[in-house]
Amino acid sequence: MSLKDRLKQRILLIMLCLLLLLGVGTVYFATLLERNAEMTSLALKHQIVEQTLASYLARAETEMSFIAKELMAQNYAEGQELDLLFSHHEVLFSGGLDFFYIVWKDNRIAMDPRARLFTQVSFTPLLEKALLNRWTAVFTEDDEVLLQYKKKIVSATGESLGFLYGYISLNDNLTLGNELLTSVEVTGVRLYDVTDWRVLLDEKTSNDGEQVFATLTYSFPLATAVQGDFLLEVEQREASGRKIFVLVWPLLGFIIVCLVAFNWLVNFYINKLIFVSLEQTVYRKKEAKTHFKELQPIEEQSKQYRAAIKAKGDQFDLLAESVHSAIIFCNEVAELQVLNKEAKEIFPEAERARTLFDFLPIAYHQSIQEALKGAVGRSFEMTIDRLGRIYQWRAFSYHNEYGYRGILLVGRNITKETSLMWQLDQLQPLSSAVEKQVDTQTLQGELAYLTQLPTYIKTAQFQGWLSLTLSVLDDIRTLDDEVEYCIFGDLLTQESASVMKAMSVEGNRALLEVPLSVASGTLPVDRNIRALVRLIFMMVLSNDLAERRLTMQAKANELEIVAMHDMANRSLFMWMVKALASNLGAQYKILRNNALQFNLPVAWYEQSDVSVAQETLSQERITQDKLVAWVANDYQNPELISDALQRLGCKVKKFVSADSFFTESSTIVKYDAIFIGCDQDTSGQKKMTQTLQVKHDRQALPIVWVNSVFSEVKPSEVFQLQGCPFDYSLYQILLRALERDGVMPLYQPNTESSWLMVGGSRVTKAIWYNELERQHIATQWLTDLSSYDLVLPYHPEAVIVLLTPQSNDLLTELITAFPKVSIFTIQDWQHRPDNVALVRLQSPHSDEQINHFIRSIHERNRANWRNGRGSGSHQAVDGES
Repeated sequence: MSLKDRLKQRILLIMLCLLLLLGVGTVYFATLLERNAEMTSLALKHQIVEQTLASYLARAETEMSFIAKELMAQNYAEGQELDLLFSHHEVLFSGGLDFFYIVWKDNRIAMDPRARLFTQVSFTPLLEKALLNRWTAVFTEDDEVLLQYKKKIVSATGESLGFLYGYISLNDNLTLGNELLTSVEVTGVRLYDVTDWRVLLDEKTSNDGEQVFATLTYSFPLATAVQGDFLLEVEQREASGRKIFVLVWPLLGFIIVCLVAFNWLVNFYINKLIFVSLEQTVYRKKEAKTHFKELQPIEEQSKQYRAAIKAKGDQFDLLAESVHSAIIFCNEVAELQVLNKEAKEIFPEAERARTLFDFLPIAYHQSIQEALKGAVGRSFEMTIDRLGRIYQWRAFSYHNEYGYRGILLVGRNITKETSLMWQLDQLQPLSSAVEKQVDTQTLQGELAYLTQLPTYIKTAQFQGWLSLTLSVLDDIRTLDDEVEYCIFGDLLTQESASVMKAMSVEGNRALLEVPLSVASGTLPVDRNIRALVRLIFMMVLSNDLAERRLTMQAKANELEIVAMHDMANRSLFMWMVKALASNLGAQYKILRNNALQFNLPVAWYEQSDVSVAQETLSQERITQDKLVAWVANDYQNPELISDALQRLGCKVKKFVSADSFFTESSTIVKYDAIFIGCDQDTSGQKKMTQTLQVKHDRQALPIVWVNSVFSEVKPSEVFQLQGCPFDYSLYQILLRALERDGVMPLYQPNTESSWLMVGGSRVTKAIWYNELERQHIATQWLTDLSSYDLVLPYHPEAVIVLLTPQSNDLLTELITAFPKVSIFTIQDWQHRPDNVALVRLQSPHSDEQINHFIRSIHERNRANWRNGRGSGSHQAVDGES
């Protein structure tokens, strides 16, 4: 730290202490004055809140008077007083009462149904505490706080008819609390019972959250004309520091300006008298000497350091130009710093580049990045076609003068060495048997890679990987001329299934693009072709890149295979690819995106043109316009399956889960096939299959399981997609499923009638669906009855349950067209047709109510059958518990 800065800090510290003392004193006296003013304002706010509470209680008393007046008229039948009162719902719901209680003189009682929303206790002990024309506070056993008001019911002749009790709930009374808090700006209101000093109401503003603020409190007994012994307390937040600052900021500003001016004057004169001369020494000419003899030793030492640095720089430049290598220095972000003459000759574009990555090929970026992270021993070879040279580059990391890691690239010209080694290899050719043996270094590199994987590998996966690798190596080594003709799509399905089973990986990890015409072709297959397909699936399915694509297409007499993989640096796999290419007489190359392109010469098995055309037309007729349900569940990438089915000409109905399949509102009469997906939830997949089999009373359903991983356990009579999903495998499994009869969403195998559920919210449909499933009742869910003519021809004696009201005209047309259907509704509406029976169910609908309703329908149907009546007769069903 410099002396100048240190002196400024000391002066600044003194000024800050002085400013702190003056500021604290000013704020203290301003706070006292503001607090006294707020207490006076709080007393006035107490009166306003008290008047608001009195107004609320007055509205409740007015509502009590209105109820007593209606009861005094006696123009209603005995027991119908609640119906009379609730016919004036606009008065009851706009008043202040939460509920009321009536006790007639003959000890009959009439209780407001709203009472049980607030308390479940008996009202007899509460009535004894009530005082006539006076508000009293009562506490129930279930911790409910109520204000109770008693009023006498007097007839027109002056005869006492009984007593009316009104109640106001103080637990979470948002209306009362909001009126008290919004009548004036306060942060809290409390109401106490003076008799036993218990808190009746405690409301606070919600915008304060959980923060704690200093508050001011003012309490006083109610002075207005409220019949009750209560004490009202209000509180508000104490004046914030911002408000105090607004009051004192002019004075504080004046003090700050004075202190700043004084501080500036002090620093100005100290700087002028002391430090200006020192600064002149720094910016003087080189030949001039310092004015202060204390600084002369430092000046001499600095000259020696500069001379030593210049000498070392000259030595480094001479060394870099004298060695027969290319040298590049880069900093921690690969920015170019130093290039010698040979490096500039190799990379002339480096003069316009900023970083090393701007001109180096992307294949060598990984080695540079590893060297920047501190890795040692990184090297690579680069061919310079323009100069006809081969350079071997080695990367060394070092720490620069700022402590950051940089790299040094040293490139050595190995063109002559490489040429001599190639000539030596030509003079000593290996036998074909030796070429088919993997060298120790290749196997060692693969095993070292497996031991350095960052994730944990299960034993079964590792064993499967080794068994697949050994099988490919065994096929390469074995000389076998046995050939069999096989459909190419079946070969892909078999080999992908074996790789999935051995490696325990998801089949949908790979995006397999093979045209149906190519996959349907027949070709001769030997051990080498099977090994090639197996190896490619290993490379694609174990790929950690974002894109796992495998494309196959036929070009003339070649099969072009393009596979995305991340095994460019694993020499064992590249050796196996090279060996298989040699055995099959094929060609391969690595594309720019590290993809493997393999061109395999094949001889397709030729069929007659007539048979091929007939087979193609029959295939198109089989799958065209077939309706397929695709239930994805937790299957990853469900669009892969739906897109493939649509390419086959199918109409696909998508469902996210089994529940959505069973509760979907649809007019679909029949599904030709059902595809059920699964990733981990195998129990859900099995449960849906069993439900459909039980529901349709047959095992042989057109159900296809689509599993992400290989599954050995599946119910009988269920088709399962093997291997990676692609057009051919889906087409073959779909053909097998279409041989069976389709699945109707609404099907009832027993003698009971079918059920149609119409309308309803998602919650209502879920409640009914669970109970109908437990009763094993086949149901179909419709949004409305606009398409009844598409569904009812298959179920002329169905039971229709309306969860929401429907059009009267539409119901009349339906009953005329299908007189044997039974129609029930759980909601009443105006001019409801007589043929629609009303089911009275209390909301929310419980399982017991729905179960009781179902039993009533079954008993009615059995009674009709015994009496010989048609199923279209209607009887009212009471669904109340």
